[in-house]
Amino acid sequence: MWKDWLALSKREQKGFIVLSIILAGLLIFNLLIPFMVTSGNDPVSGDKELQTWIDSTIAINKRFTERSERSLFSFDPNKASIATLQKLGFSDKAIVNLLKFRENGGRFHKPDDILNIYNLDSTLALDLLPYVKIQSEQKNTLKDQSSYNKAEPNSSASHSQNNIKKEENIFVIEINSADTADLAILKGIGSTLSKRIIAFRKVLGGFYSVEQLKEVYGMPASVIEDNAKHLTVNRSLIKKMDVNSASLRKLKSHPYISFYLAKAIVEYREKNNGIKDLNEIFSLIETPPELKSKLNEYLYVNNK
Repeated sequence: MWKDWLALSKREQKGFIVLSIILAGLLIFNLLIPFMVTSGNDPVSGDKELQTWIDSTIAINKRFTERSERSLFSFDPNKASIATLQKLGFSDKAIVNLLKFRENGGRFHKPDDILNIYNLDSTLALDLLPYVKIQSEQKNTLKDQSSYNKAEPNSSASHSQNNIKKEENIFVIEINSADTADLAILKGIGSTLSKRIIAFRKVLGGFYSVEQLKEVYGMPASVIEDNAKHLTVNRSLIKKMDVNSASLRKLKSHPYISFYLAKAIVEYREKNNGIKDLNEIFSLIETPPELKSKLNEYLYVNNK
């Protein structure tokens, strides 16, 4: 073999070496190809149609699982409460649209009408169709008329009972615990005003009256008046401030406390070893009776 190699000219030897290097390089490159292709751990990433089919299959399986886990039951879309709709799988947006439709005088006459609810998942809507039980308007009318005839000797009592039943069907929102989705159900209040209400409630510490909503920036008084029957307040949820420990920054950040009053409170408690009664701070600067009443809802004295 070595004799054959030595029998070759230097030029032929160099050519052989170069050819061997090229062949070795091609062999190594061929072995490294599987490692050089970036697949992102996805064997079908290069095939868009196949990947689309896989994604759709996963989505269908997910919806099937959700459907199997959801417990469906009969309901009347003209009367169903928010809690009932949530149990059935309605999204917050679908609930808002359904309630607004009912508040504007809309009514569902047949099961297929629920397919027209905006933001209601089409698959869920089809699943719900067999469970939609709409009470006939004619039956309601006959029933009401029958009740009226039976109670004719004392029609005022019957009228009162009917009013109570109507009130029971009205949704009520507690404004100290409501979120933006709850508030968006109300007429004339969109996402912007809902966020402003939550922001104002946060700096305020909570609402003690529905009328305070009129203080929200950009809130028309007419909107609050129109929605008054849907609003309620839990005053126990108000977060009060202790005037003996609240910082100057925290005091002056409250909408009802000016910088001057906050500064006077801090200086007074430092000179007098604390505040023993809220009436003490009302004498620091001129405080109108209306403001005193408001501050009593948000301030308290901790003498410990």
